[in-house]
Amino acid sequence: MKVKVVKNLLAFVLLAVVFSFVTVSASAEVPETQIEKPVSVEIRYTGSSSDFLDFTVAVRQTGDQKMVLRIKDENGQELYRENIGKRDFTKFIRVFRNDYSRLQFVVDTQDGQYKKSFKIQSEILENVKVTEDN
Repeated sequence: MKVKVVKNLLAFVLLAVVFSFVTVSASAEVPETQIEKPVSVEIRYTGSSSDFLDFTVAVRQTGDQKMVLRIKDENGQELYRENIGKRDFTKFIRVFRNDYSRLQFVVDTQDGQYKKSFKIQSEILENVKVTEDN
């Protein structure tokens, strides 16, 4: 019985060594640039009121590079500009509701540019109330 336990233990140790070798060699083949992106940008429209359009901008980066956040209208006119230099940046932005047909968010980094556009269409809803006249 002792021989059987020793054989099972030896087989288990051998399998553990083989699996750890496979795992280490597979992870060593992946370059660091594919594991983590240097900058991640997420821009979302979060709602509106009668006077404002609301957006949330979240920028995550692995380094501390300086970036610039800009908002432009459909003519390319800059409406907003802010320098970003923190590792993680989250901002709630309210854009005054105007006759904009498009807003473009631009994040300039040392590695390139991230752009996201939003098309704006105003819809007027008419509420009709009909009641019985007695």
